[in-house]
Amino acid sequence: MRGGSVARDDAVQVSVLRNSDLSKVPKPCRSDLDPIERVDQALDVLHGKWKVHLLFFMARGVRRHGRLLACLPGVSKKVMTDTLRALERDGLVVRRIFAEVPVRVEYSLTPLGWTMTEPLVVLSEWGEIHTKEVTEARMRYRNDSPRLVGERSAA
Repeated sequence: MRGGSVARDDAVQVSVLRNSDLSKVPKPCRSDLDPIERVDQALDVLHGKWKVHLLFFMARGVRRHGRLLACLPGVSKKVMTDTLRALERDGLVVRRIFAEVPVRVEYSLTPLGWTMTEPLVVLSEWGEIHTKEVTEARMRYRNDSPRLVGERSAA
């Protein structure tokens, strides 16, 4: 988990800085702790390999358990079910079980889940616009970073 730990009652302590001695944190940084904590809380809700995928698929209308699983090749049924339950626990997804034979299970975004789609779309657009710049910066960093004595280059 990012910057925190889970207590026994599943309450999340997100900000390590918030729980530390604030007298050691410079005053200009203290005003940033609240927005940082809120970002940490939002990222914690999305933390997990398949959560963002499932939110996008459900926003596009893919809601049946089997169809969601088909959208994630290589993911086990258990991992996807655990991920869906975590999203349900956090209030982003609702699960409906239909008394049919065979049993039909559908997942859909809650109003809270729908509010997460806009920031995800904005992050997607940022990635589309800036991926090339980030890749170039990483290459420059890798090529220009000072080498330790005796370290060989990867070339």
